[in-house]
Amino acid sequence: MGRLLLFLVLLSGCAAAALRPAPDRLQPWTTSLRDQQPVDAFAVVYRARTRRLVFVAAKHANRDDSLTFRLIRAAYAGFAFDIVIAEGFATSRGPNPPRLLQYASESGANGEGFVEGGETVPTVLGAQQEGAVLWGGEPDDSVVKASLLAQGFSAEDLLGFYVLRNIPQWTGERRIGHAGDPRLEALVSEALVRNRAALGLPGTVLAGFPEWAAWYQALNRKPIDASFVTEEVGPLADGRFGTNRIAYAVSRARDAYLHDLIVSHLNARKSVLVVFGASHLMIQRPALDAVLGSPCYVGANLARAAVACR
Repeated sequence: MGRLLLFLVLLSGCAAAALRPAPDRLQPWTTSLRDQQPVDAFAVVYRARTRRLVFVAAKHANRDDSLTFRLIRAAYAGFAFDIVIAEGFATSRGPNPPRLLQYASESGANGEGFVEGGETVPTVLGAQQEGAVLWGGEPDDSVVKASLLAQGFSAEDLLGFYVLRNIPQWTGERRIGHAGDPRLEALVSEALVRNRAALGLPGTVLAGFPEWAAWYQALNRKPIDASFVTEEVGPLADGRFGTNRIAYAVSRARDAYLHDLIVSHLNARKSVLVVFGASHLMIQRPALDAVLGSPCYVGANLARAAVACR
């Protein structure tokens, strides 16, 4: 009887052992890894003892009928979640940020199926309907700032990139047609003010659009115009643009934070849905595999995943 009791105690201890994060296993984002990424959105599902982790690798979209939107809806239909982690806003905004909930509730598809807020909208609305707690998956700007300055990047580099990375979103939201659109200057000027405040930088850092445009041209060896491509804000370790090096450093800080956040919620015995851009899942896969083992499903059919991952 004593041996049986000891065995049960040991078994219970093993079952309760905390998952250990493995941020050192995060994959560097390279052109090779980018080329391995599926063309469209996909998802990965892990078993974490009695919980499930579903990571929807979004292809950033504004169409209500896009695969990204369909996968998000299928995730909510096939699984029960306690926690939802979304891209684009900081964890420090707290659970279920009221302003974001209001924005999502007012941002349905227009008559053409266009959703200005992109995949954030079905993610937020689904969490509300599910009764799951919604959290931002981003670190505070101060964390990213400290990381980049420690690596030798300048305040201009950080602020300039924070503004530059908005261009694909502004294009997707139809606020500009391309980076040569005359409307870009006003958007950049507003973003400089907003991000300068968020990063705690003085007004002398990239004081206006001309300074920002000069910073961009010095790094990428070309003027900011219609030739801009989304690849320029990609976190490519071996990218061909100067801005790729900044993006890579920002991405490493973000993904290390996201990895620890996911594992902490799983250790709290919560089932978790993560909706982030597909590159983040490509980066996270080796680290998540190290923590959780091989996924029980990889693909774009979450109805099938719900059966496979019972």
